[in-house]
Amino acid sequence: MNRLYRTVCTIEMGVAISFLVVSVAALCISAILRTLDHPIAWGLDVALLLFSWSTFLGADIAFRNKALVKVDMLVNLLPAKLQRFLEAVVYVLMTAAIVFLIVYGIKLAIISRARVFPGAAWLSYSWVTACVPVSMTLMFISDMKQIYENFFRKKSGGRPAAAGAKEEQPC
Repeated sequence: MNRLYRTVCTIEMGVAISFLVVSVAALCISAILRTLDHPIAWGLDVALLLFSWSTFLGADIAFRNKALVKVDMLVNLLPAKLQRFLEAVVYVLMTAAIVFLIVYGIKLAIISRARVFPGAAWLSYSWVTACVPVSMTLMFISDMKQIYENFFRKKSGGRPAAAGAKEEQPC
């Protein structure tokens, strides 16, 4: 199972990087061709699509690697048990928000299927909005893995990992 997860992480990273690179390339090509009086109407639309996907996939990558902004100056002053309780509350709220985004992201993708890009009538806007439920599903998996590792996995001594304990690299 861990091997499958690492494979998915690697694929996700490759897709996010590729989409970002192609997005920047599409913008550059579009700008160059517009300067040469040969504009392409779909350049910005494709760049928006790929940038949206790379951004949302990147959010899961940052979440999984615990690289999101975290302000914990006051929390660090609290006793360890209260810190652990607050960490559990944060995970519950995050999980609820992720599930909300999955459900309403699917609804948004379905609703926007008839909407097309102005410069690319062949491209449905659902392809952009689908990045929300897909990336949130990946984030849900990362969230469940972090909850398991932080609260349920036995460490040496037969207890779950302590708050602030040194962890292995996720992917």
